Amino acid sequence: MELVWSTRGQQMRKREPLSPEEFDLLRPHFGARWKPANIEAMRQILVEGCKQKDIAAELDVTEKAVSQMVKKTYEMHVKYGAKPSGWVTVFVTLPPELAEHVKQMEHTARENLANKGR
Repeated sequence: MELVWSTRGQQMRKREPLSPEEFDLLRPHFGARWKPANIEAMRQILVEGCKQKDIAAELDVTEKAVSQMVKKTYEMHVKYGAKPSGWVTVFVTLPPELAEHVKQMEHTARENLANKGR
């Protein structure tokens, strides 16, 4: 199944839906400003393929608001969830101070990768 994301009435290129695992990688990056209902709505759109207009009606917001949330979520996926070629995903349980260290290592590695492309 392919989904079409739109912004300001323009169509963007088609993208494949996210896997549940890919979406779960985004959860820590939503931040406190995201309501749980909106995060779930993004999962329904990006993982399950629900229509943005249906989600807008369910949340009682405009389709533009949902489109903007989808855009922000997909940008997070590109920044945090999409793993670069050759990288591996590892799930571990660590004490908080070590978890922060590992997150910083990933952040530094992604910055280094981005700087190589410049």
